[in-house]
Amino acid sequence: MRWRPRFSSLRTHLLLAFTAVVLLTTLLGVGWQYRRLRALLTAADDTRLTTRAELLLARTDVSGRFPLIALPDQAHDYIRIVYGVPGQRPQELFRSARWPRGPVRGWRQVRVSRSPGLFPDDRLTLWLAHPATSLAADLAQVRQGLAVAAVGSLLLAWLLAPLLSRAALRPLRRMSRQARRMHHTPDLTDLPVPATGDEVQELAETLNQLLARLRESARLQDNFLAAAAHELRTPLATLQTGLSVARHNPDMPAAASAQLAGHQEEIRRLSGLVDDFLLVSRLRAGALPLHLAPVALDDLVLRAVDQVLPRYQAAGRPLHLHLDDTVADYTVPADAGKLLSVLLNLLENALRHAPPAAAVQVTLGPAPAGSGWQVSIRNPVARSLGDLSRLTAAYYQADVLSEGAGLGLWLSSRILELHGSALQLTEHEGVFSAEFTLADNK
Repeated sequence: MRWRPRFSSLRTHLLLAFTAVVLLTTLLGVGWQYRRLRALLTAADDTRLTTRAELLLARTDVSGRFPLIALPDQAHDYIRIVYGVPGQRPQELFRSARWPRGPVRGWRQVRVSRSPGLFPDDRLTLWLAHPATSLAADLAQVRQGLAVAAVGSLLLAWLLAPLLSRAALRPLRRMSRQARRMHHTPDLTDLPVPATGDEVQELAETLNQLLARLRESARLQDNFLAAAAHELRTPLATLQTGLSVARHNPDMPAAASAQLAGHQEEIRRLSGLVDDFLLVSRLRAGALPLHLAPVALDDLVLRAVDQVLPRYQAAGRPLHLHLDDTVADYTVPADAGKLLSVLLNLLENALRHAPPAAAVQVTLGPAPAGSGWQVSIRNPVARSLGDLSRLTAAYYQADVLSEGAGLGLWLSSRILELHGSALQLTEHEGVFSAEFTLADNK
């Protein structure tokens, strides 16, 4: 599987998009709020400075021989007073010692003027200035508070982003869980469709339409398999019977009889394959009924072993059967015919994959975990089979050169599921094991 970086996931994209939106919104909001507060604080400072300047100007008296100048009562306040007469150069009456000469950064000043009362056209003008440190301190405090609020908003957004992304992706997760369940089951059920009215709902509806087409295609395929298997069973049985009769004819030459035996074996293999196809179609269509009845499991295992023993002997592979003699009754409720097909499939699978001269061991005894009987078939393997879960998939073959269509273990697993059991496949130290447990008749 190709590795993909985490930042390429949809959830990461949602997190980044949400964080980016919150960051941009916070920066715009903080910038606008700072400009507004700066204008308010600046206007308030100008108002206070203008009020003191007007008070100082009102207290200044130039009607006498010597003007009376009202000095500021606030620290770091500095004034300049000028008397102006129309047509003459303005006369400076007072200037504070630390009055800035020319424009100076970091200072704030206002100007107010009035008529001194002697002549209406004369003007008395006062400038009041002070350092802007107080306003700068207030603005710095505002900036600090806004920065803390912005960082808090981003942290809150980062904490809420996973929750919001999880809520936004909840419909997709439900669809994903349903799809994973379908991976382990043969049924293609519809995905849940969220009533969101967006692209997620459209995706779910589109996928359900695709699943409907797949179900219809699978139904047509199963119908074709069932029809073809049903039509092939009769001619294959007729050929099998005819070849068997011809082989046992005393006038048949030995060479021809050997050739007919080979043909008969091929027809037997084809008949088994046709039966498997018929079972597949019935299982997928849910039309494979079980006819449960009390079955002696030990007799059924002996019957399956006797049936495949000639093939094991011809292949040179020993077949050992171990029955627990302490058990008096191995009766279980089961469908004898279908359970026999499971045993034959497992034995043929062991014959197919066991190395030459390797012994296959069949064990029947009480289940170790509780009531019931356990059947175990073990055989060595020449090489590891890898992911064992693939062995129970339809049409999968661990060895592509072996005979069969890769349906044996899949059919066995499904038939055991109908019996309320499960096929357990394990591999340990070069030994492959297929086991299942059936409940007893109590």
